[in-house]
Amino acid sequence: MSQAWRHSFRLGINHHLLFPASLANAEAHRATLPEVLGYTEFELVDMMSWEDGAALERQRRLVETSGKEPIYNCPLMNALGRNPHSPVEAEREAALAEMQSHLQRAKTLGARKAVIASGPNAPASQRDRQTELFVRYVAELCGRHPELTLMIEPFDSSIGKNLLIGPTHEAADVVERVRRLGLANIGLLIDMGHVPLQGETFGEALRAAAPYIGHVHLGSCIMRDPAHPLYGDNHPPWGDPQGENDVPEASRFLRGLLEVGYLKDGPGADTGQDAGHCSEDRTQLPTVTLEMRPYTDRTERDSVERFLEKLDDAWSQATDTTIIAEPGGEPI
Repeated sequence: MSQAWRHSFRLGINHHLLFPASLANAEAHRATLPEVLGYTEFELVDMMSWEDGAALERQRRLVETSGKEPIYNCPLMNALGRNPHSPVEAEREAALAEMQSHLQRAKTLGARKAVIASGPNAPASQRDRQTELFVRYVAELCGRHPELTLMIEPFDSSIGKNLLIGPTHEAADVVERVRRLGLANIGLLIDMGHVPLQGETFGEALRAAAPYIGHVHLGSCIMRDPAHPLYGDNHPPWGDPQGENDVPEASRFLRGLLEVGYLKDGPGADTGQDAGHCSEDRTQLPTVTLEMRPYTDRTERDSVERFLEKLDDAWSQATDTTIIAEPGGEPI
């Protein structure tokens, strides 16, 4: 594999989507984390933890020893009795308390970035008020955790997770409102697998997000077959016959990230240096993570190999200046 993209970004893998059993099972989490951390192709790991104390400290040591930077993916605050922008104060307080625990775990693990999201969608008559409550919630988290850059992830409002904030321009508006309060440690995560579910094109999402992008997820979704077991926002792998995204879509998305300036192409892209004189400080490069479930007919390790092959193909197409967009193709 060429991995020509290494000059432009640091690549991560999402632990919990590659091993879905670890999403709700602490034993599965502990058993599979060392395997993911052992994948040498990745410089980042998107992860979270439900544990504290000695168990969390063991995870911290594993992450530190691996040399990977953790990006903490907080769970959704959409369970019964837990909503960051609920009209009911007790539900807002419950969400805030749980999120405080997760952000403390993020810092213990050594994360510099953490991903958050809104809670359940609201009736049209309450959306403005609940959006304002969400702005206050995000601002409070930013103020309490200045060491972390928090990134709002927009979601769909109807087909999968059904959350308040999405499409992308709504999340961008929240970021801008929080920044106007004097809090700079806030941005956006853009997930290419969410974009179709949000009723957007890649161009629409990336233009809205461009000034605020702090992290990117690469993946897919199922939205044309309600009978599919992964229907909605359930992260099928690239190339699922019923999925929305594969190499052509990944290529367009990566090219869009280049065009809006989140990514830059070529050796030394992070510093503007000439080829052959790249900075050794790769921590300044943008971050991109593969967030997909494994293929049903492949192991997790074999699935990773396939993801990387497809990423190589997509990057090659995205950076090939001889390729002309097809008629009717989407401009960024």
